Amino acid sequence: MMTHAMRADLFGPGPVKTHRDLATYIRGHVDRAANGRIRDLEVEYNDDRILLRGRSSTYHAKQVAQQAVLDLTDGHPLLANQIVVA
Repeated sequence: MMTHAMRADLFGPGPVKTHRDLATYIRGHVDRAANGRIRDLEVEYNDDRILLRGRSSTYHAKQVAQQAVLDLTDGHPLLANQIVVA
């Protein structure tokens, strides 16, 4: 689990991080939290929202992915979870 200090380092002061850097970091975090159960995982990050895309065989894995983002971002204003369960 990510600590508050790690969150502050990711989103706080320091070297400027691009949206791509943040999306890559979030993707890795989600992938680890979901134990690779989200196939074709994509993360888009911008100032307005975080978008998750991919495929999963269970709703539980989809929920784990969403919770991983919420834990990492302390509740980003808008999280769109478009992971397809099939």
